[in-house]
Amino acid sequence: MNKTTDKSLQLSSYLAPKYWPTWFAIGLLRLTTLLPLSILQSMGSALGIFIYRIVPARRRAARINLKQAYPDFSDKKIDDLNKKAFRSLGISVFETGVSWFTKSDELRKLCHIEGKEHLDKAMAKNKGVLLLTGHFTTLDMGGHLIGTYVDKYNAVFKRAHSPLFNALMVRYRSKMGDELIETKNVRAIIRGLKKGHATWFGPDQDFGDQDLVFTPFLGGIASTLTATAKIAKMTGAAVVPFYPVRLEKGKGYKLIILPALDNFPSGDIETDSARVNKTIEDMVYDCPEQYLWSHKRFKTQADRKTNIYA
Repeated sequence: MNKTTDKSLQLSSYLAPKYWPTWFAIGLLRLTTLLPLSILQSMGSALGIFIYRIVPARRRAARINLKQAYPDFSDKKIDDLNKKAFRSLGISVFETGVSWFTKSDELRKLCHIEGKEHLDKAMAKNKGVLLLTGHFTTLDMGGHLIGTYVDKYNAVFKRAHSPLFNALMVRYRSKMGDELIETKNVRAIIRGLKKGHATWFGPDQDFGDQDLVFTPFLGGIASTLTATAKIAKMTGAAVVPFYPVRLEKGKGYKLIILPALDNFPSGDIETDSARVNKTIEDMVYDCPEQYLWSHKRFKTQADRKTNIYA
């Protein structure tokens, strides 16, 4: 992306007094990166509970999602898991700072990796790799870390509502790979894959009225992008699932890389889309407390009328 011609991405555009609170917060966030991970996790956990208390709409959305995913859980177990997920969300705030302001070589020292051979095998074909993952609270950290294990890597971003935060996110995520691509820019994703790049790809959100099918996911029926299979077909890229896991007590992170999806795409778009959902679902059930349950994943339904969050 051309950052030089887009004034909204130039930090000098945000020097007015109304932006000073955001700059102050970013400055504090940068200072916190000097603290040990164990302390950041404790601080983030407290922040997460604070968010849990003061944002009832998101707390309720997460609870609805969890109840759907775990229908046999008691109310107490659902509430306990919900609080853990919000603690994880709070920790992610400080992790974002670490991911943005720490050099890749230093971050790499915090990472343990499982299944790297699957990534190496896929990259060796030089047809690009779609790094299939979910929206975990470790998103920024995982996106940065996975890029340190490949020679050619494109990071992605979804435009933020705050223009200053968006400019900062673009600035720091741009350092994570060769190119930073907006999630809606499918052409750029395809172009990068055809050049042999690995590209982060998280299709597990509600994207409204894009090219969708409706398939099972986490106990419900979710609007599911068909793009994963279509991009893989157009480029010949392997689809390699991975997910980052935060280790307790500040012991770092673990990247779990799974084998590339075989016989994918199969030619049946609904079957392929359901398989993508099932792959991400398995990751979520492996470490549910680190998933972003507060997103209204099931907002778009096939009848365009049903609203489970109403």
